[in-house]
Amino acid sequence: MHNDFILTQWIFLGMRWLFESVTGQSIALTVIISTILIKAITIFGDIKSRKSSAEMQSIQPQLNKLQKKYENDPQRLQRESSKLMKENGVSMFGGCLPMLFTLPIFFMFIAAFRQWGNEMMVHLITTLHADPEAGVEMFKNFQFLWIHNIWQPDSGMQPVIASAQSLFAGANNIHRLFYFTEHPEAFELFKELGFFVESTAKGSFNGVTLATLTDELIAKYDAIVQPCVDLYAGYNNGWFLLPVLCGGTTLLSTWLMQRGQTQPANAAGSGKMMMYLMPAMTLVFCLTTNASFALYWTVSNVISMGTTYFINKSFSNPVAVTEVSKT
Repeated sequence: MHNDFILTQWIFLGMRWLFESVTGQSIALTVIISTILIKAITIFGDIKSRKSSAEMQSIQPQLNKLQKKYENDPQRLQRESSKLMKENGVSMFGGCLPMLFTLPIFFMFIAAFRQWGNEMMVHLITTLHADPEAGVEMFKNFQFLWIHNIWQPDSGMQPVIASAQSLFAGANNIHRLFYFTEHPEAFELFKELGFFVESTAKGSFNGVTLATLTDELIAKYDAIVQPCVDLYAGYNNGWFLLPVLCGGTTLLSTWLMQRGQTQPANAAGSGKMMMYLMPAMTLVFCLTTNASFALYWTVSNVISMGTTYFINKSFSNPVAVTEVSKT
């Protein structure tokens, strides 16, 4: 999408290249390969973060002693704690800094999946309008195991294809998609159908903006996608399995990361809360996000569990600690 970050575009274009040139247009295989490649990049941050965490744990007993010794002298406590960490080569923020690299990639990946899903839907609509039978064959390729349309949430309450209100929501900025730059005939079709209207107002792009959805436009959209709806008449899009898998693997991954880490007593409660909060947020998020992202998140969690296990084993040996010098 033209208003997204450049790295988001690289991720999206990379996935699309894999889809078109490597995986035989297998959406699931493209998602899995993309996830593995992203984890291969971010694993260096994971290793550095775990190493910093292990180093901080190794001096935690000494830090606790200093806290008791200088509990009434905060400035002295700060100096002695900094001295201890410096002598042992420990950075207070060493475990956090890698997240400044991994978190942006994570959110850009979400944006890339959203853009990919929108482009696939626009491509489907264009194909259905020109040749309904070819459009239905294309739509059949959106199926993944029990999920009829991987670009819709895996939910027993979601239809097999997005509604006009959902697809043309203002936040989606459909008119800014790269697809329309690459396929000007599709751009003209959406103008002809009335989904785009000419405008020079703020938010417009290439001289158009999204039309206000009327009953007529909604009926026109419904008529175009009806052959796909008929293909799975009476069925919703999924069984809630991927969101549950996402939540479950997030819980296991978080537990594995916290396993063996010695936390201060005053931090144990917050650590336990985070262990359950993240899976709950993941579950809710994946219930409302397209299933391709839920698949990515699940595969990412599985890979994270494997890498975390080996990283934990690598840093399981105690680190030699230098006692703070007497003053």
